[in-house]
Formats: sequence, C-alpha cells, structure tokens
Amino acid sequence: MKNIFKVSVPNIKRSKLFVTSTILNATGSGLIMAFMMIYFNRTTTLSLSVIGLSVAIGRTLSSMVPILIGKLLDKLGPKKLSINGDFISGVGFIMCIFARDPITIMLTQFFIQTGVHIFWTSNRGLVSLASGGSDTKTWFGLIASIRNIGLGLGTFFTSLALETNSVGTLHLVIIASALLFFLSCGALLIWQPTLTLEETEDAGDTEKHSLKRIFADTTYRQLLIVNFGLVLAAMVIPLAIVVYVTEQLGLSPFFSGSLVILNTVIVAGLSTHVASWTKHHDPIKSIKWSYFFNLFSFVLFWLASITLENKLLTCGILIIAMLIYSLAEIISMPAANMLCIDLAPRKNNGSYMAAFQMTWSVGMTLSPAIFGYLLDLNKHSIWAVLMLLTIFIFSVGFRNFKEDK
Repeated sequence: MKNIFKVSVPNIKRSKLFVTSTILNATGSGLIMAFMMIYFNRTTTLSLSVIGLSVAIGRTLSSMVPILIGKLLDKLGPKKLSINGDFISGVGFIMCIFARDPITIMLTQFFIQTGVHIFWTSNRGLVSLASGGSDTKTWFGLIASIRNIGLGLGTFFTSLALETNSVGTLHLVIIASALLFFLSCGALLIWQPTLTLEETEDAGDTEKHSLKRIFADTTYRQLLIVNFGLVLAAMVIPLAIVVYVTEQLGLSPFFSGSLVILNTVIVAGLSTHVASWTKHHDPIKSIKWSYFFNLFSFVLFWLASITLENKLLTCGILIIAMLIYSLAEIISMPAANMLCIDLAPRKNNGSYMAAFQMTWSVGMTLSPAIFGYLLDLNKHSIWAVLMLLTIFIFSVGFRNFKEDK
C-alpha cells in the first residue's frame, strides 16, 4: 500500500503554495456552494423557483466571461488571472449577506461565477505550471482529491450550522467562505513556480485561435458536448441533492450534508490513485464508463423517493447512489481535463481553454433555473430529466470520437 501511494502522488514540494491555495478555495466553496439554494431559501421569503431563476440569471450575465478570459490567458498567464478570480468570488460571497431580493441575488451570482470562470479557465494552466509538464494527469487527480478534502471540510461545518436553524450562523458561514477566498489570493500571489508556462510547452503553434475556429473543429466540439453532460451531472451536488433529500424526502440536513461529505471523501481518497492507475488508458472509454455510472446513480436517487415508508432502506439506497455517482466523477474528470489539453494546441490555447470552460458556464447558468423548477414540480422530475439528458448526450456526443484500440 505504501508503494502504491508513492506511485500515485506526484512531487508537490515546488508547488506547496498552489496546493494550499487549492485547499483554501475548495473549503470556501464547500462552506456554501452545496447549500446556496438552502441559504437563500432560509434568509429570504422567495420560493425555490424564484431563487433558482435569480441564480440562473446572475450566472447568465457572467456566462460570456470565458470568451474574454481566453484572450487574457494568452496575454497575462494563468497565475494573475486566478488571483483576480478568487478575489472577485470573495466579494460575491460578501454580497450574499445583503441579498434579500432577486436583483441582489443575481448580482451575487454574477460576481461569484465570474470569479469561478476566471479560476477554472486558468486552472488547467496552473496545473501545468505545478507539474512542470510531467505526469500532468496524476496532478489533475491530485487537485481533484485536494479540492474534495476542502469541499468536505466546508460542507461538514455548514451541515452543523444548518442544524442550528440560525440565520446569523449562516451569515458567519458566508463571511468565513469569503475570507478563505481572499487567503487563497494571497497564497497564489506568493507562489513562485519553478518553471514558466512557456517552459512546460513545446514551441509549436503560435497562431491565435478564434472560438469560431474551435467550434468548427469536429473532435473538439464533440469533447465540448460530452463535457456538457458531465457538467449537468456535476450540478447534482451543489444544486439538487441537499434540497431533494432535506425538503422532498424529509431527511435531516445533517444526513444530506453527510451524503455530500461521502462524495468528497471518496473523490479525495481515490482521485489521485485512479488518475495514476489509468493514465495510460483511453480517456474516451473512461468518460463513457462515467456516463453509465451517472445514469445508474440517477435511477437509484429516484428510487429512493418511492421507498419513504422505510427510512432505513431509503437512506441505504441514497448512500449506494452517492457511491456510484462518486465513482463516475473520479473516472471522468481527469480524463476530460487531459483531453481538453491534448486536443488543443500546445501554445496560445487560451481560446480552447475558454471554450472548454464555457461548457461549465452554460451548464452552471441553465441548471439552477431548470433544477429549481423541477424540484418545485415534484420529487421525481429532476431524476427523470437527468436520465433522459444523459442518454441523449451520450448518443450524440460520442458519435465521432474514436477510441484507442
């Protein structure tokens, strides 16, 4: 077991501050991201549909940010942009304290998501800096593990805060989240990578690439479609599972938070190892398997809604569903991130990174309104829609992808 651990974890000595920044960012996200709908539901008099729509509009306003980021990424580099992204998100969280109406909620989400888009568009470049261009897929697995440790810690503390049913306590959670994002800025500011991004890449392509040209690239366009399906699945944790389990199934907030923590523990514990063990495997096959696991987990999440007469059985089904859902995440994320890099030019690839991030921005923009509406409709609708979308995107997205033999 010790030898396996050594093989699976890359050398982080030269990038400790980057790792620290990732933990701070993830913990700040974990404190509130999975509870955003619940937070506004308890601190305002608005319905879930109105809250979901407000969140969606705010995210829509920020959805074009990746286009601008792509151009800035080539010019300024990922480190400077990431620092700005964390700071902007921190400001957005502070604004949540004063959000009582749809307009203010929209503004909070605009700032938070603008920062998130900046951070994630730049993140793949930061991983390349941290890895020095060596064993990058394992580094993606490591970052997934680190982020889930932070998300788990944040979710645990907020689950306890929700048990107090105190609005003041929720405001303290928001302040703590903002502070962690500001500290993440500081860690990145101090971090000095041993290599520049240019030194980790081949001289190769120096041409600037437009989004129009990227979308005309059949293979990369297929990747964007496939990743969009992964994004919709990823939205189950921050937008659906807590509301579904707590408000619709009538289980305790602590149990719903524990499901989120279970996801983070599994991903944190296994992502680095799975990424290392599968680094020579075909990433397209890995993503296909993740689609199958996601579909199976959605079936089980739905099944839990018809077994409520037996709470123990319902809890057991939800736990199994979360285990399978987590396995899908572990398999898919390093593979999708590596494809994002491998299918893009080695240099001046900011527009490619922006296009990939746009699948996240579009998914995160549309899903709050859609999920909010479906959750308000009944406890079955969200899983039925997710199952249908997963099947549809799978049938369309993998059509022109060729697997390695």
